[in-house]
Amino acid sequence: MWAKTRFSVEGNESIWSDLASRALRVLLARKKASYAHLAAELGRLGVEETERGVEGKTQRGTYRFLYFLQSLEALNADYPPHWKDVMRSNRSWEQKASGILGEEIASRPWLTKPEISRRLRTIGEEMTPRNFSAHLRSGNFPATLFLQCAVVCSFEGLDMFVDFSDLRAAAESAMPTARRGLPRATDYSAPSGEG
Repeated sequence: MWAKTRFSVEGNESIWSDLASRALRVLLARKKASYAHLAAELGRLGVEETERGVEGKTQRGTYRFLYFLQSLEALNADYPPHWKDVMRSNRSWEQKASGILGEEIASRPWLTKPEISRRLRTIGEEMTPRNFSAHLRSGNFPATLFLQCAVVCSFEGLDMFVDFSDLRAAAESAMPTARRGLPRATDYSAPSGEG
């Protein structure tokens, strides 16, 4: 039982880290930037990074959401318009990451922490409301968590980096086996009536 559960969790992580990797590769391709160029531009922002470090984070897809935001800024890349106020603020990178995720959630008032936790469970991600709140407060959460929230909470604008159909396919692949056969009638874009 333990080995099966562990494999399942690792499999889910791989699905999401592959998408995070793709998002960063799309950004680099859009800006015609090399790993070395991104490392140099991050350095201008005060973020110490090497070409090899950028390559590793990009290939593995195991970076923090704030690193993705730093990369957007470093490459002077476009991002979803509703991120503009947070991205142009003088906040720390952790506060910007927290601010963007917080605003995405706040714009959907039916998304309580318990509801987000419940939705994440539908794609095989165990996250208590308390742990989710801690991630949100810290701003130091993985990019994969943002992508997972994007799909279960219907965030807009991520199609600049990852096709929403790929996010949905990842969510379906990551669903616990027992849920895969259920009808696909859940619409996460509107309140569920659970407060």
